[in-house]
Amino acid sequence: MTTSPPEARTILLVDDDPEIRGILRAMLEGRGFNILEAPTAEAGRFRLLTSKVDLVFLDLGLPAESGPELCAYIKKEMPPPVPKVVMLTVHDEAEAWVMGLESGPDVYAVKPFGLDRILMLVDNLLGEGA
Repeated sequence: MTTSPPEARTILLVDDDPEIRGILRAMLEGRGFNILEAPTAEAGRFRLLTSKVDLVFLDLGLPAESGPELCAYIKKEMPPPVPKVVMLTVHDEAEAWVMGLESGPDVYAVKPFGLDRILMLVDNLLGEGA
C-alpha cells in the first residue's frame, strides 16, 4: 500500500510591493509551498474566495481597502477553515500596532525580515514541520 505525499499548503501574499512578494515567493516556493499573489486587498479577497488558502501574509498599508480591513474580513466573515494571517509591515509605531492587532491577525511582524524568521512563523502557524 502506498501513501500519497501530503498536499502542499497554499500561502497567499497580499502586498502592493512586487519586490516583497517576489522575495517571499522565492523563500516559500523553495520549501514546497504553493504561492498565490495579490497586489491589493480586493485581489486578495478574490483569491481567498476561489482557492483554499492556509496562510496569508498581509501588508498593513494597501491601496483602497487596507490590510486590517481584509484581515477583519478573513477572521470574522470567512467560513471555516479560516486561514492564519501574518500582518507583515514596515510600520513599527504604536498606532500601527494597535490598528493591525485590532483586526485579528495571528502575528504582527515588522519588515525587514529574514528567511529564518519567516520560516519559523510559517512552521509555527501551520504546524507539522511545515
